[in-house]
Amino acid sequence: MPLRPVDRDVLEDISQDISQSNYGFLYVDRVRDDLKDQYQSREKGRLKAPKLSTSDVKESLRDLAEDENYSLERIRSGVFYWDPFGSGTRTGITERLKGVFRDQMVVTTEDLRKAFDLAHEDADFFAKQLRRQNLVMRIAAGSRDYYSVGSRLKEETGEDDLNGKLKRRATHGKLSHGQLEEAISVAATSDVIGYLQGEGLIIDMDGEYLVRSALDEFAEKLAADLGDDVTRAFDDAGNVMPTGEYDSLVESEIEVRSNALAHVRSSGADLSRRDVIEAVQAEYADGNDPHVEVLDARSLAVSVEPFDSMIEARAEELTRPLLQDLTAATADTLKEELREQVEDLHLTTSDAGNAYARTQVRERGEELIDERF
Repeated sequence: MPLRPVDRDVLEDISQDISQSNYGFLYVDRVRDDLKDQYQSREKGRLKAPKLSTSDVKESLRDLAEDENYSLERIRSGVFYWDPFGSGTRTGITERLKGVFRDQMVVTTEDLRKAFDLAHEDADFFAKQLRRQNLVMRIAAGSRDYYSVGSRLKEETGEDDLNGKLKRRATHGKLSHGQLEEAISVAATSDVIGYLQGEGLIIDMDGEYLVRSALDEFAEKLAADLGDDVTRAFDDAGNVMPTGEYDSLVESEIEVRSNALAHVRSSGADLSRRDVIEAVQAEYADGNDPHVEVLDARSLAVSVEPFDSMIEARAEELTRPLLQDLTAATADTLKEELREQVEDLHLTTSDAGNAYARTQVRERGEELIDERF
């Protein structure tokens, strides 16, 4: 130690500045000359040492780390750490992590070490700090540690987490085995795939994978593929059918074209056959072809445009002769005649559907009559 004591406050400020520029790490062998130069140029107490030797630097930093009044932590000989998270000065850490994960879904501890230019011995320590801050998420796969985007990194940078990255890479909600291997791109690919399956993020469908977070995209493509057959089934049923029949229709059509339902059942994922069926039905409810509206109160599913056209045509057909001679007629007498004719209509293949269709024809016919009076 120098004859006069080191100005610890000055040394603390310098150490913090240097460590923050290196993500919290201070490697004495890398920065000792810079540290000595900065100390010598700073204003210090009159009774403090004016400059430091290399041995002074090492001993003084060690003393700082042992003093509970200072925040410097000694990790190992010659290496110190100033917590950038505790001090609120995470200089460049989130930005660097975003760069690491920009094109990679999963990274190794070694990838993190290289990105932050750390010594091999410090990689696990730093990865642990990142995990504590939810900047990265550890993937327990095989004998090595793997990481993906943590919740805090997603929130602060908008970088996709594992779900988002899988969804972005999927085509129509699915990934082939080769695409998934390419996306993971680490040594223990099979272990990571096993982790993704175990977490319910993907579902193995014999050589390709359904991405749980991309179920809507999968359902959109499936709904388009089924559309013609679903339309024909509604045409045959009179454009309206009980919801149970509609559920069975969609389920059977999915099973003809995809093995998704069988694999969902056996996957153990937080996804049921019903979820897939409802996702497809949601596409039709949103106006895809066919546009199907489910009337929960009546337990009926209606193919909207054809049903509306059918109702309009039947209402016009029944009211046209009634409205030809209005000299001795009243609206009420015509409506009574309309009701009698509507009771004889058989428009759909189900009793519930037929009752609903009759009601719609009667109401529309009465509107047409009212328009003439």
